[in-house]
Amino acid sequence: MKTLLATLLVTILGVSALWMGTDGGQAFTAEEARRLEIRTTPRQVPEWVLENQDGDTFRIQDWHEKIIVVDFIYTSCLTVCLSLSSDMRKLQQTFAPLVQANKLRFLSISFDPEKDTPQRLKEHLSHFSADFNSWTAARSTSAAQNKAILDFFKVIVIPDEYGGYIHSAGYHIIAPSGKLIAIFGAEQTTELHSYLQQLQNDTTNSS
Repeated sequence: MKTLLATLLVTILGVSALWMGTDGGQAFTAEEARRLEIRTTPRQVPEWVLENQDGDTFRIQDWHEKIIVVDFIYTSCLTVCLSLSSDMRKLQQTFAPLVQANKLRFLSISFDPEKDTPQRLKEHLSHFSADFNSWTAARSTSAAQNKAILDFFKVIVIPDEYGGYIHSAGYHIIAPSGKLIAIFGAEQTTELHSYLQQLQNDTTNSS
């Protein structure tokens, strides 16, 4: 009997810890918790100065009153980064009306700024036939800033044994107000399209 009671107590404590540690059972992975946190508590994006594929500096806040879709890449990546960029190109095409109305921008931020020079960033965009008017590739201007950006978006980047990285993959949505309001995983392209489609509908109805 004592053994049974002890087992039940351990089980109850374990379930309670899981419940509290996963936002009331809503998030069962660190990635899901990251997405849920932003949905419930949007965050104002700091005024970082980034360097784009032309070697020019800019701030995300320069694109005020626009929705911005952000992904994180490194140009020598041969796996998930290619998929992310391919989907970004599809988004450009699918939501051309929003792009042409200057309501939607795309931003690919490299977390490997030492290797990803402006030239390499431009080559990366060119590989995907990007429209440079609405899709920018950029890198941070210092190691400290690079860390601050990754920390803010809670993007995990771990060097692998081959000179590359294992990293979080997804699409981060910044509202016209400059707040990070949503994160969609690389596997959530259907949900992302629906989100942007609703934005397009709202924009059309309000015009």
